Amino acid sequence: MKVNEIKELLLTIDKTNLTYVNLKDENFILEVSKGEIPVNTKTVENKKEELKLTEVSSAYDEANKEEASVDLEVSNDNIHVIKAPIMGTYYEASGPESSTFVKVGDKVSKGDTLCIIEAMKLMNEINSDVDGEVVDILVSNEDLVEYNQAIFKIKTI
Repeated sequence: MKVNEIKELLLTIDKTNLTYVNLKDENFILEVSKGEIPVNTKTVENKKEELKLTEVSSAYDEANKEEASVDLEVSNDNIHVIKAPIMGTYYEASGPESSTFVKVGDKVSKGDTLCIIEAMKLMNEINSDVDGEVVDILVSNEDLVEYNQAIFKIKTI
């Protein structure tokens, strides 16, 4: 199940009188509860949340563990394209008052934080997998990025 489908399903469930939904597929589990959780369910840590999204996030992460790694493409010019490992909102800095993680022309080392992608209220740091120089940033701050969308071009050193 794709993130857009999950969001659409959650919005649909929210508009109904249903208080608990548990969907299982061979590669996916979705458990959503509004208000109190039925006694026969397993455990959900925070009962105060209106919708329990912890299960959605962990089930999605498990189902897409291999896909969640940052993909790299190599061209003939030693340019690596770093792609978004998840769908979400792209942030160039850790906060509105903070300076950007990287700019075009910055040197980066393997493991340096390039940006943050927010998905379902979770902040995911995207790190460089190569040493090099940022030659292009392909998205703008607060843009919605899709899974596997190119976000950075880095020339390897």
